[in-house]
Amino acid sequence: MARLLKFRRPLPRKDHAPPPAVPSDLADDPEVILRGVEEADIDAYLAAGVSPEIHRMYGGDPGNLPEASVARARDWFEDIANAACAFVIVADGRAVGHIRLHSFEMHDGRAKLAIGLFREEHLGRGIGRKAIALILAHAFEEMRLHRVDLRVLGFNKRAIRCYTACGFVLEGTEREAVLIGNTWQDDCIMSVLRHEYLAAKAKGSGPTLA
Repeated sequence: MARLLKFRRPLPRKDHAPPPAVPSDLADDPEVILRGVEEADIDAYLAAGVSPEIHRMYGGDPGNLPEASVARARDWFEDIANAACAFVIVADGRAVGHIRLHSFEMHDGRAKLAIGLFREEHLGRGIGRKAIALILAHAFEEMRLHRVDLRVLGFNKRAIRCYTACGFVLEGTEREAVLIGNTWQDDCIMSVLRHEYLAAKAKGSGPTLA
């Protein structure tokens, strides 16, 4: 089961407790919801640390990782809290990532999508697919956008498979557009249109929610 919750304003918190240990075991088919960011999410973000592989998927150099710190976690929290349409991904009651629509062009009815999970062990569990299904329902059914697009690095085959399963179509590739370490990487552009999303939903072939 997956559902979209409304934003909740973060509550002020004067102190900051040390990050708790975060269990890595989730159900094989975890329940996924989207909600507004909360102060407690800072602990989950901080406890996850900085994964070299996930940092590389974002286009960062895995040999030059940023330091995991309260200040960095606080910056992440402020970024999500102040964004126009950003959610925390919660799987089986735990904050495990974030997803957003951004770069809105309302005249053209378009926006860009960005998603990220905190921990490598949460990849390949269907969490991203469910979160994307929720955000696309919000984009096309609630906001009535015409187009949602994204960029993904060409080597990130798992993400490309996920986006394809959610209805995104590869539009083109910017060859050797990103330098990661000493290696040039391709940057791929993918999109899904509202009529494609609605047609897939009507046929039952669109992104499904367990």
